[in-house]
Amino acid sequence: MKNNLQPEIRFHGYEGNWEKYKLGEHSRILTGGTPKTKIEEYWNPKDIPWMSSGEINKKRLVDTDNYISNLGFDNSSARWVKENSILIALAGQGKTRGTVAINEIPLTTNQSIAAIEINNILNTEFVFQNLQMRYDELRLMSSGDGTRGGLNKKIISEIEIYSPKEEEQQKIGEFFKQLDNRITLQQRHVEQLKQSKRGFLQKMFPKDGESVPEVRFDGFSGEWYEKQFISIIDRVSEKSADNDLPRVEFEDIVSGEGRLNNNIYPKIDNRKGILFKPEYILYGKLRPYLKNWLLADFKGIALGDFWVFKTKNVASFVYTLIQTGKFQAVANLSTGTKMPRSDWNTVSKTIFMIPSIKEQQKIGEFFKQLDDLIAKNERELELLQETKKGFLQKMFV
Repeated sequence: MKNNLQPEIRFHGYEGNWEKYKLGEHSRILTGGTPKTKIEEYWNPKDIPWMSSGEINKKRLVDTDNYISNLGFDNSSARWVKENSILIALAGQGKTRGTVAINEIPLTTNQSIAAIEINNILNTEFVFQNLQMRYDELRLMSSGDGTRGGLNKKIISEIEIYSPKEEEQQKIGEFFKQLDNRITLQQRHVEQLKQSKRGFLQKMFPKDGESVPEVRFDGFSGEWYEKQFISIIDRVSEKSADNDLPRVEFEDIVSGEGRLNNNIYPKIDNRKGILFKPEYILYGKLRPYLKNWLLADFKGIALGDFWVFKTKNVASFVYTLIQTGKFQAVANLSTGTKMPRSDWNTVSKTIFMIPSIKEQQKIGEFFKQLDDLIAKNERELELLQETKKGFLQKMFV
């Protein structure tokens, strides 16, 4: 039972207790359906936007990945959902169940999504933000056991919303919508930077069967050299249990981004692992498709399934090399079934094209600057997301 009926932070000029509303009493809740996938005429021509559960993560729907035909609509349980409705995923063992989105176009959905069409008493954007904040709570409401259960129309209709008068709801909703727009723009900027990096990785390293890259810095010419991977690195195996050194575990590294996601420095213990130093490379050989790699800028101990490399060439270049498609393809040739690992015998003997030391330095510096720019923008994105999370906690009852 809530005792505090006013939020911690409020816009100037608003006061008084918020009131409790039951969602089902102030909205229309409907579920959709899926036309039979084996009947081609139900899916073509593409007349009507149709949303699958996976698209719930778009948060704001301005288009759908799939469309159904008018015939498919007439021969299924799919229903039109008016624009500016709240969409909530009813099922899913992963993170999908309990996720909410809002549609900015009229659309139809599958049966695993409930659409909540809010009436005039509650503000759609206000309720949307409220339910976003209550993701964990919504998952706990699910019928059945904690992992395989699902939400349904009855559960959703019983959800209680504490709300101020309509004008204040609108003010709060608009505030968070503007914040969402800033977050979306920042997410797009980060993805554009990552896409640029992927493009440069493809063009600044020679393709298979070629000895020069498509894109090169001015002043460099001539063919690159063939080198086995083992000839450009030393694999480090020295173990240490130094209590004063921080430990890095597999989950401490952000997949594919080469940065730590935790503050590892307080994590001091006596577990033994591979000793690494600045300019050493950590490569997660367990489930290599997760892409756990790190170019160290501190001294520490790698715990678990890591290869640790000391490079004989330019460290930042070799670190970039292991991110290329060719290295990844070889590293993904795993051994084992339950817990696949990269095969060292295969990786170590693979031949890569290597330029001169000066060109390695130039390439390494370029990608280091690009990585730093990506990391800077990701930190800004995380700050925006944390800012929103803090406001959600303090601006709702």
